[in-house]
Amino acid sequence: MADAKKDEKKDDKAAAPADPAKKKKLMAIGGVVGGLALAFIAAMFAVPKKEETTKISLDGPFVGPITPKKVQVNDSGGRGYIVFELSLKYDAYSSEYLASRAGDPVCQAEILDALVTIASAKSRNDMTDKVGKPVFLEEVRAAIDPLVFPVCLGSGLSANDADSASGLVPGESMAKSTFRGLYEEHVLHVDAVQKKLHADDGAEITFTGEERDLQVPCGTDMFLWIDMTGLKPEFVGEVKFGIRGRTRRVLWNEVLLQ
Repeated sequence: MADAKKDEKKDDKAAAPADPAKKKKLMAIGGVVGGLALAFIAAMFAVPKKEETTKISLDGPFVGPITPKKVQVNDSGGRGYIVFELSLKYDAYSSEYLASRAGDPVCQAEILDALVTIASAKSRNDMTDKVGKPVFLEEVRAAIDPLVFPVCLGSGLSANDADSASGLVPGESMAKSTFRGLYEEHVLHVDAVQKKLHADDGAEITFTGEERDLQVPCGTDMFLWIDMTGLKPEFVGEVKFGIRGRTRRVLWNEVLLQ
């Protein structure tokens, strides 16, 4: 009899309904844990991606005249004249760049000086035989490449133009720079407030703001020269630098021996 009563008590316990308050508490705890897990997963996938920059490449090839008219020089023997006209095959960010350089009187004077210097040292045979002609054309290409495509700073389109944002100008010695990196691939980091700057990931240098020909390292045994006197006193930022195109070949239009 006693055993039967015990069994009845057990059955009553088992049949007793669960406490609703306990159920709610368990559900609330489960919801919090689940929410935290979801938040953690979302945070893992929500790490911001590094902003991708579109690399701007040179267009081309393009072709245009090197000088607006034919060039005439005495040959090296002084017994006649060499008259010639050349075109340039090149790559650039814009097909109009060569025309803009052709309209620059300083650039044209420098190109003409280079052409006369090279051509007047040639004989008539140098300008006509199979060996001499390509040698002459390559000498011309090497001489005019830094004249047509000088190292520019910021918004400047020539070796003498200032960058409108920073006020920086190429220095007097920039013409002797051997740096030939592309404009869209190189940056000057400038801090006018702390008077510090560096090119790309190069060594940081200091300046006073009075330098007209500050030498800035921009690679192994390569330098820029910058006029710092026009730098805006509050400017802190980046200034692109480099060449805006490259010559491929110099082509004959015409050559006359007189």
